Amino acid sequence: MAGPVSNTIVAKQFTKVAECDMFDWNDIRFFLSVARQGTTLAASRELKVSQSTVARRIVAMEAALGLELFDKRQSGYVLSEKGDDIRAEMEAAEACLLGIEARASSLGRDVSGIVRVTTNDLFASGFLIGAIKAFQQAYPGIKLDIVTSDRLLDLAAGEADIAIRAGRRPTEPNLVGRQLAVDTWSLYCGAGYAARHGVPRNIEELAQHRIIGADPGAFAGPHLTWVEKHVRPDQVVLRQNSIPGLYAMIRNDLGISFMSDFFVAGDPQFVCCFTPDIAPYDEIWLVTHERLRHVPRVRAVLDFLAGQMSSRMRQAAV
Repeated sequence: MAGPVSNTIVAKQFTKVAECDMFDWNDIRFFLSVARQGTTLAASRELKVSQSTVARRIVAMEAALGLELFDKRQSGYVLSEKGDDIRAEMEAAEACLLGIEARASSLGRDVSGIVRVTTNDLFASGFLIGAIKAFQQAYPGIKLDIVTSDRLLDLAAGEADIAIRAGRRPTEPNLVGRQLAVDTWSLYCGAGYAARHGVPRNIEELAQHRIIGADPGAFAGPHLTWVEKHVRPDQVVLRQNSIPGLYAMIRNDLGISFMSDFFVAGDPQFVCCFTPDIAPYDEIWLVTHERLRHVPRVRAVLDFLAGQMSSRMRQAAV
């Protein structure tokens, strides 16, 4: 009986395999599955491929190695003497590959570093503050650097990694993102105002209430047009030139005005009066640059914020 194949021969054969353009390291899985299961049919079930695929891969591997690894019998596949001798190296390679896979998975979960998120004042104060605590618990290794600005920061130039924007689809080159919601607006008052003055449920009832107007020089769009059409000038007791200022005035019971359903979702201090029939003209977008979309820490923040925003929109729909 011939002696076992020497380690030198095995090393030479694996060197030959590594240099072969047709070699696929997945063949290790096929070899070991057939060796353990005893038939190509059982191996195909384990690997979830066809039996012919398993047989073909074994033949290709034997050709690449220049070794007959199995005795093909009617009852199944039995390791040849050379196949049995090389099995230990195959199992060592399998263990190594599984270790690499497990390590990569661990590194993917153990994300860390700084992610720079930019948005406007209202998103920062009305949404991010509520989301940050939960995020820190889920990803303690990631530090969020929040940049609050009404200016659209240049993601391509690295001014920020992620942007939360209200508006139309971003048009800058190489930006990728997802539309999270259509930004609908309703008429709101504060809880204290509602307790003292009641809540108007239609245009006719609105005529008896105090209105917080928007500065035409700072705002434009269908909501401003609606107010000009349906609200008397003497009802407008205040005007505001910023959305954060409008938000604060409503919340502090100074009158009734339009506000984003997304921004006030779940806040008991805001009472919805009614939603006029106005077509939405803004969308809420979560965007990043193409080069960052698969960076683990950036992907973690994107997915987390998307989940938080989806939850917020479900609250707004209630």
